[in-house]
Amino acid sequence: MMEKRSKIKAFLEISRAKLLLGSIGLPLAGLLLGASDINEFMDLESLLYILLHYNIIVPACHLNCLCDYNVDRKYKRYMSESVDILGKRLIKVFIVVEFSIAILIILHFVTLGRIATSVCGVLGIISAITYSAEPFRIKKRGFLSPFPVMIGMYTLSPLGGWFVLRDGIDLPFVMFITGYALMNEGFTLVNTCEDYSEDKAEGIKTWAHVFGLKRTLQIAAIFSFCGLLSIIYLGYRTYLSFDGLKDIPDAILLILSAILVLKAAFEVNDVRKGKDLEQRAKLYGKKLAKWFISTRYPIVLTALFILL
Repeated sequence: MMEKRSKIKAFLEISRAKLLLGSIGLPLAGLLLGASDINEFMDLESLLYILLHYNIIVPACHLNCLCDYNVDRKYKRYMSESVDILGKRLIKVFIVVEFSIAILIILHFVTLGRIATSVCGVLGIISAITYSAEPFRIKKRGFLSPFPVMIGMYTLSPLGGWFVLRDGIDLPFVMFITGYALMNEGFTLVNTCEDYSEDKAEGIKTWAHVFGLKRTLQIAAIFSFCGLLSIIYLGYRTYLSFDGLKDIPDAILLILSAILVLKAAFEVNDVRKGKDLEQRAKLYGKKLAKWFISTRYPIVLTALFILL
C-alpha cells in the first residue's frame, strides 16, 4: 500500500501537480472568450480541447523530468527520486500515450475543419519536445530559452481555444492574449532566476545568464504588469455586454481580477529589491503556483460571467 502511495506521489511530482492546478485557465480563457454564448461553450469540443491541452502539458513535464534527471539528482533530488520510483521506461510509455492522445484529438479537429486549432496543437507538441529534448534543448539556449513556454503554452493554448469556436481573430483579442502570455512569462522568469547557479553549473543558459539577474527580474516585473492588457480587454467585453443591474457581478469580478493581477505584479516587482537576488528569487519562486491560480481563475470567471 505504501508503494502504491509512493508511485502516486511520484507521478504527481513529475507532472508538476501544483502548477497544473492553474493550468486549466489557459485553454478556458480562449474557449470562454471565443464563445458567443454559454451554450456554444458547453459543447463536447470544448472538453476535447481541454483534454488536448493536458495531453500536451503533462507529457511536456514528464519529458522535462527525464531530460533533467542528472541535474535533478544534484539539485532537486525529490524529482529524480520520483523518476526512480516510477522508472524511466514507464515514464516514456506515459509520454508516448499522452502525445498519441493529443495527436488523435488534433486529427479530430482537422476533420471538423478547425485547422487553426490543429496547428496550435501541433506547434504546442513541437514546443514541448524541443524545450527539453536533445538535440534541440532550447531551455539551455540563452535568448531562445523562454519561447517554447511563452509561445507554446501561454500563447498557443488560449489561442487554440479561441479558434475552436471562431473562424477568425479580432485585434482586441490579440491585446488580451499578448498581455496574458507576457504576464504568465513574467511569473515564470522568477522561477528561472531562482535556478541561476544550478543552471550555470550545468551549462544551461537562460535569460538570467544572458541579461543578468537584476535585468531579468526587471523584465519579469514589466511582463507581469502587462496582465493589465488582458484586464482592459475584459473591460471592453464587459462594456459591450453590460445590461444594467444584472451585470453588476461582471463588473465586480473585473475589478477583483485587476486587483489580483496588480497584487501579483507588485510581488514580482519586489523580487528585484534586495542584495541577494538569487535568494530572493528562490523565496518568491514558492509563490509561482499562487500567482498562476490567483490571476488566471478570476480572469476565467470574469469571461464566464460575461457569457451568462
